[in-house]
Amino acid sequence: MHQIFLGFACNNACVFCAQGAMRDREEGPPDVAAQIATITPGETVAFMGGEPTVHDELPAWIAAADARGAARVLVQTNGRRLAYRAFTRALREASTKLALDVALQGASAAMHDYHTGTPGSFEQTLRGARTARAERIPVGVTTVVTRSNFRHLGEIARLAHAAGAEAIHFAKAEPFGRAAIARDRVVPAREMVLPYLTRAASEAQRLGLDVVVGARETGSIFAGIGEIEPVAEKAPPTVRKTSLPVLG
Repeated sequence: MHQIFLGFACNNACVFCAQGAMRDREEGPPDVAAQIATITPGETVAFMGGEPTVHDELPAWIAAADARGAARVLVQTNGRRLAYRAFTRALREASTKLALDVALQGASAAMHDYHTGTPGSFEQTLRGARTARAERIPVGVTTVVTRSNFRHLGEIARLAHAAGAEAIHFAKAEPFGRAAIARDRVVPAREMVLPYLTRAASEAQRLGLDVVVGARETGSIFAGIGEIEPVAEKAPPTVRKTSLPVLG
């Protein structure tokens, strides 16, 4: 997977964010045009941050990646700006190869907004996912599994399905950045998570969602982690591990 890094700027402040205070020390955005110029035709290209949608140039960058011959263009996003249909339509018009990986961290506003540190983000994220589906853009959901949401993974899977997602990725919170500072209240023990994760994966599959547990075979991009590579975990035996359709 060809990763295009757009810098650390983000309009959320997630409790598990591995980038932590790096966005406060960032001197300026990276040279996106130079990164796009290195795309090899046939690659899956992922735009990641930070939060890609805070950049007004994102539709133009997506179009440029398409023009370079990308087989699939993925945007990893918290989904909030997708709530504005004009912006979402601009993304869709930029490439027919576009897919979205939307971060959903809770089954309720209180749960999700606690994780993002941003009141109102839950409503915007859900509206964003639904708007993307209305614009016929494939949507997958990523949920970072924490001590505060692991008992509700099945509810999150049902909510993702209701919002139009085709796949769900359960990613382990890793002890980097903010999660390292608050590790005891963010990163859950595997033995605590496993029964809930297994049931949630089965429920998601029952609903017709494809499921990924831990790191993806095609890369390790997921919400809140950015460029840091997480440790790949073995999926529970009852979980069918597949590639997200949004990744091709």
